[in-house]
Amino acid sequence: MSAAANAGVRGALPLPSDDQAPNSSRANPLVRVGIVSYNTAELLRACLNALPAALDGVEAEIVVVDNASSDHSVELLEGYRDLRLVRSEKNVGYARAMNVALAGSSAPYLFALNPDVAPEPGSLRILLDVFQKFPDVALVAPVLLNVDGSVQDSVHCFPSARLALLTHLLPPRLRGSSRYQRWWLRPPTGYGDQVDVDWVTGAVHCIRRRALAGAPPYTVRWFMYAEDMDLCWRLRQQGWRVTLEPRAQVLHVGNASGALEWSDADREARWLSATYDWYKGVHGPWRARRWAAAQTLGLLAKRLAVSAGVGGHPTTEAKHRHADQLEFLLAFHARRVVHP
Repeated sequence: MSAAANAGVRGALPLPSDDQAPNSSRANPLVRVGIVSYNTAELLRACLNALPAALDGVEAEIVVVDNASSDHSVELLEGYRDLRLVRSEKNVGYARAMNVALAGSSAPYLFALNPDVAPEPGSLRILLDVFQKFPDVALVAPVLLNVDGSVQDSVHCFPSARLALLTHLLPPRLRGSSRYQRWWLRPPTGYGDQVDVDWVTGAVHCIRRRALAGAPPYTVRWFMYAEDMDLCWRLRQQGWRVTLEPRAQVLHVGNASGALEWSDADREARWLSATYDWYKGVHGPWRARRWAAAQTLGLLAKRLAVSAGVGGHPTTEAKHRHADQLEFLLAFHARRVVHP
């Protein structure tokens, strides 16, 4: 993940160079909102229509990069006068397109939004308030909600061998205990106080531009996935805080673009491959093997438990689905013990 390798990947992509990136369209915007679009026209419409109320009067500029959509996304975007549209010649992935959407702005705060989010009224302004109150916060994210109103699993720990073993082997009855929380296996994602976290899903990232020190926010090494974890890791390594603000809530459909191209298994394999690549780049190949071994051991124990009838699946079909998923993951991680 060297800077040279990153620059090499960027230079090969048919999007504007940094000096051609969209400039500020307003005199003194407080916020640049960047959105990457790919065949999600109706979800994108809902996102754009929700922005004025979510920003609640904040002066903002909006840039949408369309990744060569084949639906009517471009025609839809051309109907909005208060945004800038950048059209890519082909789908170049999320990180590269979002970097272009957020480049060239003088705004002190950058909002990276997926097109399948619908921020609730006032939610983005609440996130800005966190920046005003805490100058050491570099990235703040809201609570993500599923379409049924339940809290989405969007806050995560950085991966490690210890975490893998505890996650797989700790009995379910202990996962609600205070000790479980102290082990930081499941950072709080529900309603409550603001809390610092390891990393948050990139559906909504609100970033203090100064914390980036002039660099693009996202590493373009991966077509999709891992760039959100990588950004949070880099910010935290530089001494900045990454935090969750539960007072801000955003509806998130999830995987709207990925589901158009890949099956569930393929998406998971791509996410895991990007995560292993990130882990090896940060910690080295031997620690990546150790992480893979911990995952393999934990998943093997789970698979044996399912075979023994432990786990209480409601139906035989559910048990078979769970067993198939475990076998897929077990094989994936076992291969990474040899080739991380």
